[in-house]
Amino acid sequence: MDQVPSEAKLNGIRRAVLLLEGQHPSAPPVKAEAEAKESCSNVAHVQEGAKTIDRQIRVFVSVPGSSVAQNDVPDSFYKLSGEEIRNEAKMRRERLEQSRLLIPKSYKEKQALAARQKYKQAVIRVQFPDRMILQGVFLPGEATSSLYEFVTSALKQPGLEFELISPAIPKPRVVPHFPNPGERARTLQDEELVPSALLKFIPQETDSVVFTGLLDELLMASEPLPPASQ
Repeated sequence: MDQVPSEAKLNGIRRAVLLLEGQHPSAPPVKAEAEAKESCSNVAHVQEGAKTIDRQIRVFVSVPGSSVAQNDVPDSFYKLSGEEIRNEAKMRRERLEQSRLLIPKSYKEKQALAARQKYKQAVIRVQFPDRMILQGVFLPGEATSSLYEFVTSALKQPGLEFELISPAIPKPRVVPHFPNPGERARTLQDEELVPSALLKFIPQETDSVVFTGLLDELLMASEPLPPASQ
């Protein structure tokens, strides 16, 4: 006798279908790998003011010789101590104060406008512990919280907390999730994630919630990551 899928399994399937089919509940479910790949080009749209953008979701497998594999670093590189996190926050506040004092507001506005006009989109890749890579397209002016929402919607375990780490030199930094009280939300442009960036997914696992990978429907649409150009 066939087993009835659990409620958790059904919820995961529903979330994947909505993600791949552009948040249209009436869309038919993905039934095969070919359909899943085709659906990735018709994914969710987001609204930023009067602008709309197609996430253009793609899922890659990092293999030896790929651009990510050749530039990969151990997970220990991304682990920040409490002292490093506090120092990073302090340095950001100091840089912000200095920029307010040294750079006229009109000049900063012109710089921001020039950047927005130059780059209309940002391609963001997120690398997971199992070597899978999730790619999406964002607007430069979107809040960084949209990155976390995007990744959460693709996880088998949506209740898992995590951080997205930007491998900045000399030290990596955490991409902010929510703004601090009294501060405006940071954007992808603010975090220098435009026109493209590779972020590291660091799960905050507990005894009851662990990283279990991306949704099966997204894995079905995965493809090998192109090799690094010579």
